[in-house]
Amino acid sequence: MPIGNYDNQSIDNAIIKIEILSFFLANPHMRDTLKGFSMRLFINQKLISEAMEELIDVGIVEKSGMSDRTIYRLKISYATLEEYLA
Repeated sequence: MPIGNYDNQSIDNAIIKIEILSFFLANPHMRDTLKGFSMRLFINQKLISEAMEELIDVGIVEKSGMSDRTIYRLKISYATLEEYLA
C-alpha cells in the first residue's frame, strides 16, 4: 500500500539515484558504462539505466556513445569546469 503519493518503486528509484550521486560525490571524475556502474554499486543494470536517464533529464549526468559502450559521467565535474566556464 502506498504511503502518501509514493509507492515502493518510486522510493526504490529515489534510493538508487542517491546511491549514484553519492558515488559521484566520492568519485567526481568517474566515467563508466551502465554495466560498470551496476557492478560497482551492486544494483541491477536496468534499475541503474532508469535512474541515470532521470539524472540526465534533470541535467546532472550526461552520456556519450551508443549502446553497450555508452559512457555516463557527471555533467559538470572538476574535469569539465573549464568547459563549463568557457
